[in-house]
Amino acid sequence: MKTSNASTTFNASAEMRRRAHLLALLLLPILPAFGAGSPDYASPADSIPISGYDLDELEVVAEKPLIQADGSKLSFNFDADPSVKGLTLNDALRKVPMVSVDGEGNIRINGQSSFKIYVNGREDPSLTANYKNIFKALPASSVLKVEVITEPGAKYDAEGTAGILNLVTVSRNSTDGYSGSIAGTFSKQQSGTSLYGRMRSGRLALSGNLNYYNSSIFSEVNRNTGSNHTEYLGTDNPFSTINIIRQNVAWDYLGGGINMSYDLSDRDLLTANVNATYTYARLKRGGGATFMVMDASDEITGICERDLFGGIKNLNLTAGAAWEHDFGPEGRKMILSYLFSHGFEHLDADLTESESEGYTGVTPYEAFSNHGDINEHTVQLDYVHPLKKENNTIEAGVKGIFRRNPAKAHTLRGISPGEIIEDLSFHSDITQRQDIYAVYASYTGQFGAFSPMAGVRYEHTDMGLTYHSGNYTDFTNRLNDVVPNAALTWIFSQSSNLRLAYQMRISRPTLKQVNPSFDTYIPGIVDTGNPDLSSERSNKVALTYTNFGRIIGGNIGVEYATISNAISQYAYSEGSTIINTFANIGKDNSFSLFGFANWNIIKDMQFSLNLRATRHSLSATMPHTILDEEGMETINRKLSNAGWVWDWGANWNYSFPCKLKVYAYGGSRTHDYFLQGTRNGWYYYGIGIGRDFLRDDQLNVTLSASNFFQKRMAFKTYTETENMRNLFTFYNQNWNVGVTLTWNFGNLKTDVKKTSRHIMNDDKSTVTGNSMM
Repeated sequence: MKTSNASTTFNASAEMRRRAHLLALLLLPILPAFGAGSPDYASPADSIPISGYDLDELEVVAEKPLIQADGSKLSFNFDADPSVKGLTLNDALRKVPMVSVDGEGNIRINGQSSFKIYVNGREDPSLTANYKNIFKALPASSVLKVEVITEPGAKYDAEGTAGILNLVTVSRNSTDGYSGSIAGTFSKQQSGTSLYGRMRSGRLALSGNLNYYNSSIFSEVNRNTGSNHTEYLGTDNPFSTINIIRQNVAWDYLGGGINMSYDLSDRDLLTANVNATYTYARLKRGGGATFMVMDASDEITGICERDLFGGIKNLNLTAGAAWEHDFGPEGRKMILSYLFSHGFEHLDADLTESESEGYTGVTPYEAFSNHGDINEHTVQLDYVHPLKKENNTIEAGVKGIFRRNPAKAHTLRGISPGEIIEDLSFHSDITQRQDIYAVYASYTGQFGAFSPMAGVRYEHTDMGLTYHSGNYTDFTNRLNDVVPNAALTWIFSQSSNLRLAYQMRISRPTLKQVNPSFDTYIPGIVDTGNPDLSSERSNKVALTYTNFGRIIGGNIGVEYATISNAISQYAYSEGSTIINTFANIGKDNSFSLFGFANWNIIKDMQFSLNLRATRHSLSATMPHTILDEEGMETINRKLSNAGWVWDWGANWNYSFPCKLKVYAYGGSRTHDYFLQGTRNGWYYYGIGIGRDFLRDDQLNVTLSASNFFQKRMAFKTYTETENMRNLFTFYNQNWNVGVTLTWNFGNLKTDVKKTSRHIMNDDKSTVTGNSMM
């Protein structure tokens, strides 16, 4: 660093003073993180004379905080955490507060699985549908930061109860160049390869990925089994059926995408993306046996063995573009975006009877198919308008979603493949229509230490079903949902705050839930939808305290949520047949305690812990038909269930000086409760060790293992009605060991910004949570 007077010579004391001034300049922005001062902690009197320095030669390299939070949104900066290097996105997400990832790659936000995935602030349905395969293939370095939005404001869709996981991949602060990685994985669960790359040249930035994985190598080892035991109590002679289930599934996954951003000008940014995934899961060996047992004598009165062969094909394709225009230094901004999404899930299978004795109601041969498609167009316009008063912003926008989802299902039965006819009672040909028109407005402000936020979103839904065959009447329903939200944040410092928030969320019925076709995979059990379903509404109030320091940080909170017309799955019996369907009959009141803690034990060692305990209270009133001496009578039958659900996840990692990294994780979830029964809990754990090699750590080798102390894990679902008890048990061999090799290449870096020729004391707290970019 040189002074503005080149001929000046300075002694040691003058140099020490200059270093002290520079150190104070660098420390000022982070003093509140140590509890020094209020949000208005600097004043003109605190200014440091800098006239003796040539600012063209002065570089300020600021340390980016790892975690930033304002109560409604939490950001974890992957580009500020060197320990994520060499990890997949799936593994790196275990480090993110309020996010848990179990041993099979299932993600939960705040203990809940109902969430949406966004990329750079916009939804990507292909990711939401197939994130487990994609996240296992993408390197963590492909994402700059992850935002966990637990309280989506009015600008986001009203659907989704747990929130939004937003992946930020676009940055304008990159130098020209390129970087990428090639990875190969070989493990018991899956093997394959992935390619990722990104580049920037002037105003153009591109990134892309291509992934292929399959489970064929060890598909024989990954054989799963199950059983289904049903007791029929509503007859004069109670009896039971026992189903033994065998599965041997092999699958192939192919996915890829291209993302582009182009700076049309200093005020205009154009982004576009195309992503596609294709999965084919084939049942190499399946089927099972069904036994009928008389409960009084334990005598087996019937047996039927059947073989099942078939497969499921799943495609998801999304293509979108957005134009962002900045109106000027005052911060006004407009974003116009469009998204097209297409996908399908096609199930085709054959059931062949191999042995039958004394068992009626099952034909020797069945061929069934169930094909569902998704076609969706989305157009959205957002506008951001900062008010003249500092840190006050108004946002508004409109959105239209137009969906046309056809579905066809049919079943053929006969004594052989050459002698089959269609069973019209299992035939359906429908198209689901769902058009959503939305408008929203929100306000965010700051007055000293207080930051209020309020918004409202109106959504009009025109939905219905068109039946192309069968004796059904076309179904049409129009929903009008006014979805408000509000919050008040008390800011103690830039790292800590207390937030009280209210929000409403809705959940519309899916195509599967409204499709009236019948699916029978297990003899005596039928799955069907209900076309009369309407959207459910959730109201939630939460109080959260957040404090992320440099050594120890986290959050803790309480939450109360209620749903008055929950879409609930329930079962009833007709003779010896169990029918599973859905209805808006549920009430779900829940109270939760939750928290997250992150501890930087030493410089290169971190430990984090997620905890959530929820008390569910479920109830419903369901019409029930009974037969008495006077004939058929319909009465209202009350159902209820309640209990605590505990959910936790922990993650530990350490980077040795010798470029060796180790990590371990684990977690569990206790019983889940639903109206007519429970599902048992589960647990998971895993360890890994990796090392970097070559110059600039270009090569990474990681060994990993998970759930290796047990051969298989049992997942049990227990259901009980007034005349039936059912226990379904599925044994999954989810243990895994594997190795991953990753080669990183390229020279794309983030710019180090130089200071300008003047300094403004614009150092007040700006906790707004307005934008995701």
